[in-house]
Amino acid sequence: MSQDRKIVIIGGGIWGLSTAYHLAKSGAGNVTVLEQNAELALETTPRAAGLVGQIRSSPTMMHAIHYALELFERFKAETGHDPGLHRNGSLLVALSDERMQAYQRQVQAAGDAGIEADFVSHAEMQRLAPAMDVSKLKGGFFVAGDGFLDPRQCALAYAGAARDLGVKIELGVQVTGLQIDKGRLCSIETSNGPIVADDAVLTAGPWTGLLARHADCALPMQPIRHQRCRTVPVDGIPDHHPVVRVTDVSCYIRPEQGGYLYGYFEHEPLSINLATRPADFRTDDIEPPRETMEEARRRMAPIFPVLADLEIAEIKCGMTTFAPDGSYLIGPVPNVQGLYAATGCAALGIAGSAAIGSWLSRSILTGESPDELDEFDPLRFGERAADANWVRCESEEFYGNYYSIRP
Repeated sequence: MSQDRKIVIIGGGIWGLSTAYHLAKSGAGNVTVLEQNAELALETTPRAAGLVGQIRSSPTMMHAIHYALELFERFKAETGHDPGLHRNGSLLVALSDERMQAYQRQVQAAGDAGIEADFVSHAEMQRLAPAMDVSKLKGGFFVAGDGFLDPRQCALAYAGAARDLGVKIELGVQVTGLQIDKGRLCSIETSNGPIVADDAVLTAGPWTGLLARHADCALPMQPIRHQRCRTVPVDGIPDHHPVVRVTDVSCYIRPEQGGYLYGYFEHEPLSINLATRPADFRTDDIEPPRETMEEARRRMAPIFPVLADLEIAEIKCGMTTFAPDGSYLIGPVPNVQGLYAATGCAALGIAGSAAIGSWLSRSILTGESPDELDEFDPLRFGERAADANWVRCESEEFYGNYYSIRP
């Protein structure tokens, strides 16, 4: 591998920074990250809840989360940069017999995959989350190895480690186009002038789709508003409090800054078409969805009565990106040698960031896509990918049924 090979990453969020770190760690000597904002990880990354849960629908994703947890555990010792992992576990609770039956299948699948997941008593659920009214619950199971972290802290840890390995990070740089000659990426047009690149990676979150259009590529992804809020501090939250998923009401909750952070997957989500927004549109321009978060409180208050009277200290909303099947979109951009894209975080962007950086690094440096990327191929939808309305409707459907019981 030539140390002169120039690799440019477009987008300084958690996926781009993980990719930069993994490239540099693997020996790439000329890596640059371009970020349009004056600071890193300001758009999608800090709006996430930072949940890192191991139970996933595919073996690939289970392995991805296992890799993430191992990396986060040792990251500070290896790099000096702390991603802020709290490995308090996850508690998934059921309000119905149907959900309990679904959980039995999940626990069995987790055990088969080597994940420690066990049903727990009502007394144990009360110990784990003292503010919860366990009389409302049919039951629940606990995944001991799960955790959560501060998404921006984790992104900046990647950035710090990448910089230490020689990665250049340029802030306030707007990418305006791509120069492609005979099917090969030549350079990147920016607000600071053209940048010659041998390879480039589009990791710009919701903006990845717009950037891919410069390569005549219509990625089948839809930005969808997602939101969560944080309460004021309250007494009684133990240090061991896990993430609690109340899947029957499409909500989750965890500790944050002495209070509770909780979020909600609304059944009729709001899509955002960035192509119709001004060029300077940013996540902060999204109106805080106060009615949506009030609905989340109504859904959660019967299980966590403390939420009924707790003041909201902060509402954060951002744009998560979904493909029609809720899986990532990662791989080479069709018909353009040297150009890669990664989007479709599907509200699993933080937990998947480590594996995504590793997969993209291997793909770029070897010229061959890892086997794991087969299920994330952007071309998997065939001709339907060109139907923007189909992509939007299917993506909204997946988001709205994020915690639904699936066959």
